[in-house]
Amino acid sequence: MSPVTVWTIYCGPNDHPGRWVLRAYDVFPGRQVRANSFCYIAKTLDEARAKVPPGTRCMGRNTADHPVIHESWIGEPAGLRRH
Repeated sequence: MSPVTVWTIYCGPNDHPGRWVLRAYDVFPGRQVRANSFCYIAKTLDEARAKVPPGTRCMGRNTADHPVIHESWIGEPAGLRRH
């Protein structure tokens, strides 16, 4: 089964203070998570959101998330995408 990609937008993480950062994580069956090499640094939230791939949906944030996590977006697994 293909992984699901989760796109997370951070506000001012330690490695890019004062910036918005979009990072991708691949979530595999069994909840194994691997950081993807994708990282986009933006000046505004709208600029970061513009880089989130089409066909994803916003999950917001979880109360257990680290404070710099603003929101996360999730896409469908590759095997479930409609063409």
